[in-house]
Order: sequence, then C-alpha cells, then structure tokens
Amino acid sequence: KSIMDACSSEIKKLRNVAGIIFELPSKYFTDICYDRAGVPEIQKLLGVMSATNPTYTTFPPVLFPNLIEDKSLKTVFGNWALLAQILKVALHGVTSLHQGSSHGGGAHTNSQKWDVCQVTPGSIVWAAVITIFFLSPDTKFSGSGVGKKSNINYKELFYNYKRVIVMKWKSKRIEEIVAKINNYVFGTARTSTIDADHEDHTDAINRAMAALDVDTDDE
Repeated sequence: KSIMDACSSEIKKLRNVAGIIFELPSKYFTDICYDRAGVPEIQKLLGVMSATNPTYTTFPPVLFPNLIEDKSLKTVFGNWALLAQILKVALHGVTSLHQGSSHGGGAHTNSQKWDVCQVTPGSIVWAAVITIFFLSPDTKFSGSGVGKKSNINYKELFYNYKRVIVMKWKSKRIEEIVAKINNYVFGTARTSTIDADHEDHTDAINRAMAALDVDTDDE
C-alpha cells in the first residue's frame, strides 16, 4: 500500500479542505458539480484563456511558483507548498493542515499505515494530478483516464509529470523542492533517498488510475 493507492475516501477528504489549500471558496470543490469552468480564478490557475472553448495545457500555471508558467519547465513543480498541503492531508489527515511541520494525526494515519516517511517522485506527481483534477470541471476519474467534461487525459499527465520529475530528480532545484515538501509533511528537511530510476512507473500509473477510477459523486 502507498499513497498511489489512495481511493475515493481520500479524494473526498481532500475536497473538503481544497478551499483552504487553493485559498478559494470551499463550495467550488465540495460541490463536485459546481461550475468550476465558469470561475475566472480557477481558469487562471489552469491557464485557460477562453471560457467558451477551453483548452488545458499539460503544465498549467498552478504548478509554477507565483503562478507564472515557464515554457522551459525549469520551475515546474515550484509551487511546492500547494503540493505539500495535498500530500500532508492525504498522509496525516485533515487536522494536520492546522498543525506544525510534524507527524500530525494519531496512530492510524496513512503515513503510518503505508510506512511513508519521505516523498517519492510518484507521490509528487500524484499530488500534481489531483491538483489539476480538483480545478477541472470533471466530477470523477473515468476508466479511460480522460476527463468526461474537460477531455483532460489524466493518465497522460501522470506519464508526462513522472518523466519530467524522474529526469530532474537529482537536480539541485528538484532536490530543494523535495526537501521543502519533506520538511512540511514530515518535519524533516532532507533530500530524498529514493532512487527515482527504480520506481516502477507503469505499475504506479496503473495502480493510481485504478484507485481513482471511482464515481466520487455517489457519496
């Protein structure tokens, strides 16, 4: 078990605090049928220029520091605090958002169940894909991995994000991002000891998409 296996209950838990994470009204996310495509602040995060004919980029502004898209991708995943908050809630529970950089929650947190003590390429990518999903007009992940309303190919996003982060895993910039996320989520400001090249990419992607293949509006 790992964060890659997070299921509908994790999605629902994250939806409940998405407003805090994105600093937007919570109703945009708790109401899965809310017209997010009609919210200018959300469209700005996704880099959508036209509300009538929206096109979604692979690397939207929300993944970059100060929401400034960098075509060279040098600063992608630089909006580390948002990704860290998503991971912290998924691993330590909702109450951990209001606690310091430490192991929040009790003995039954996902971090302990899954024996997770540092972030991996897969977990960062998972957080990035979840970020896009929450901002999108989609209400669920489909079996095909393509958003029914947005036509966003989440499986393809996962592959693209994973490829970039694995390639750059040992770069100074990604190591700094990983150290910051580890510090926020686990209270340990360290670089990762994970060997990115030895993560089973295909298996991780398949497991993540299978775990998220749930109709979240049947709660």
